[in-house]
Amino acid sequence: MRAYEKPVVMTSDEIAEGVYLASGDVAASGQPGCDSKYMNGVWQDQNKQNWAPGETKGYKEQFGCLGCPANTASGCGLLTHYIDSGKAQSYDVDNGNRMPSWERKGYKPNDPVSDWNM
Repeated sequence: MRAYEKPVVMTSDEIAEGVYLASGDVAASGQPGCDSKYMNGVWQDQNKQNWAPGETKGYKEQFGCLGCPANTASGCGLLTHYIDSGKAQSYDVDNGNRMPSWERKGYKPNDPVSDWNM
């Protein structure tokens, strides 16, 4: 989900017009989207990390998109499997949960890894 922007509501006695305010995790295109505020729809492979033994990395660099329901071995499933499925409605069950497990647990991307159970 993108960052919340509080709507501005103005009134005018000269016009009569209704306004629909929406909130949620469906992108402006009407398709399911990434709910991570740190990944921003950019898939990161947790298997291609390069660093020296003993070097400490943050959760984002260590685990990438691991634990996200849309994570696949080769990319974000929203860009591949979802499209290949003909935009199946079954992908809607993950609304609000498309984020890495470390983010769902409340860790920030640069926090030093202390929880290896992802």
